[in-house]
Amino acid sequence: MYLLVFFCLLPFSLWAQSPYVPLNEDYYHLIDRFEIKQGAFSHSFHSTVSPLTRRDVASFADSVYLANDSSRNLSAVDKFNLSYLQIDNWEWSEFDDSKSKKPILKHFYKRKSDWFSVQNADYEQNLDKGKDNFDVHVNPVLHLGASRDNLAMERPYINLRGAQVHGSLSNRIGFYAYVAETQAIFPHYVFTRIDTISPNRALENLVVPNEGFSKIWRETGADFLRAQGYFQFKPIRHMDLQFGHDKHFWGNGHRSLILSDFAAPYLFLKLNTKFWKFNYTNLYTQMVGDVLRANTLYPKKYVVMHRLGMNVLPNLNIGIVESIVFSRHGRNTDYAFDLAYLNPIILYLSVEQSLGTRDKALVGADFKYNFLKTVQFYGQLAIDEFVLSEIRSGEQWWANKQAVQLGAKYIDAFTIPNLDIQLEWNYVRPYMYTHFSADFMRTNYAHYRQPLAHPLGANFREYIAIMRYQPFPKLFFTAKSMLINLGADIDDMNMGGNILANSDHARPGDYGNFTGQGAAGRLLFLDFTASYQIKHNLFIDFKQVIRDYQNPDLDVNERNSISTLNFRWNIAQRLHEF
Repeated sequence: MYLLVFFCLLPFSLWAQSPYVPLNEDYYHLIDRFEIKQGAFSHSFHSTVSPLTRRDVASFADSVYLANDSSRNLSAVDKFNLSYLQIDNWEWSEFDDSKSKKPILKHFYKRKSDWFSVQNADYEQNLDKGKDNFDVHVNPVLHLGASRDNLAMERPYINLRGAQVHGSLSNRIGFYAYVAETQAIFPHYVFTRIDTISPNRALENLVVPNEGFSKIWRETGADFLRAQGYFQFKPIRHMDLQFGHDKHFWGNGHRSLILSDFAAPYLFLKLNTKFWKFNYTNLYTQMVGDVLRANTLYPKKYVVMHRLGMNVLPNLNIGIVESIVFSRHGRNTDYAFDLAYLNPIILYLSVEQSLGTRDKALVGADFKYNFLKTVQFYGQLAIDEFVLSEIRSGEQWWANKQAVQLGAKYIDAFTIPNLDIQLEWNYVRPYMYTHFSADFMRTNYAHYRQPLAHPLGANFREYIAIMRYQPFPKLFFTAKSMLINLGADIDDMNMGGNILANSDHARPGDYGNFTGQGAAGRLLFLDFTASYQIKHNLFIDFKQVIRDYQNPDLDVNERNSISTLNFRWNIAQRLHEF
């Protein structure tokens, strides 16, 4: 309610605007790769905060094209990838090569990237004026997949059908809409995760990773509808404003310890302000505190975040982050948004203290450093609670909750063109992201019973190695290895890994808490994917996943092997990397 009022009161003397490129790991890797290859960060955006606008991506791709002497200094594969980014955002690119030689029935696929697109007749002539201009792109979305799983009772598959629309009105307002209906039977380990985080399967209300409301499908599957979209505009030259229902990702790694795209989409208002070397992002969200019986009003919670990023050097970016999770549930509050948190600049921790609340505060920092046009070092730090005297004591106090990430990306590794390697280490202490209030589900770091940061929650060490190789323009190979040492709960004892638990309940003790405590488990996750791009954004994938989870303390010995063949049209891979 308050977000909508704030949205409506903003001025409408707007500047040119475009929608965002949907989150897609493979797509954003190309942007990241070219940024490393340039040796300096883009002036158009700070890629630590994604998604990015189509206009910024096109501008960046054009700058890479010009910097490399019209791409003559790039490999054939890099030229293809650069052209792919320009074609996919052709309405904003100065080097438009998107026109199809043979449109279908004269109206469809006139552009290589769009099933259907239309602009007003004098769009290009009136582009600067913006009067009566419109630009609309329509694409079908399809994901069909079938798997073999050695542990599944029924053969896994996915059947997703939908559509997406994006464009701009009067060259001032960007918009995006996506809707898709899905029926799926998931691999055994995903089904186990759904069973674990769903409050009660008897209520026929499943919690499916990445999704909102889901129903039981054929006893072991799920049926869900996802609808997301937003409007976006510029109230002033240096500020973008976006309002809608979608996801975000803050970080430079494969994982994020602050905000990932693992949870379901949520309602949000985002302000992104760019000036000089700074990029300042405010994110105001309304989320679901807990999942109850279907057709029952779910409790609301609110997460407000901001990040200030700065390009300290052309190749060094640092950022500081702060967030608050709160809910005002009570006799007279009715889940109201606290207006004190609307202040876009003030420190949230100061607001929380002045209000006398027990809201959940989290602070963090991140960095990335590009080196020799081939390597990027990056990291992230998140602090949930921190008492210096307790850390100095060395007694491992339970409430010293921190998470650390360090990583490196190496492109054209060992001078092999288009061979990219990424190494990453993630460390999350017990009880991170949890809370101890009476309404802990309304103040923990989760949405729709799904973690907002790392999919595994807390109490683990993770080692990741990723290799990407593109030997030919349309052929992509990706190999991932994830080794995770984690501690699980023992009986009713809360060992700190489950962020949906009350951190003040059933702890083994206030001191002597260490990462990996509890039932010591080892998870090995291997993923090999081969993808071929038949046409623009039309892919066929073969994926082999091996997941080996060993936990002698719980007598668990689970070796899962899943082979999958996917057909994807205008949609990213669906990843279940946990």
